[in-house]
Amino acid sequence: MANWKTDFEVKFHLEFTHMNGKKECKYNSLIVEAENEDKAIEIICYQYENSNFLKIDEVNKIWKY
Repeated sequence: MANWKTDFEVKFHLEFTHMNGKKECKYNSLIVEAENEDKAIEIICYQYENSNFLKIDEVNKIWKY
């Protein structure tokens, strides 16, 4: 069992398609504390309630302590 935590920057976007067919993307990033990259992605998915609009772009390790 490891007690080490790591800060990850998770870059993602929300992709919407409007009724008229126009696509819209909202880009964002969050910094989360997690054990590994998979857990960081899981935290973001939970934050956005597993939305179909959520697309993960990139996960970067920032700091480990």
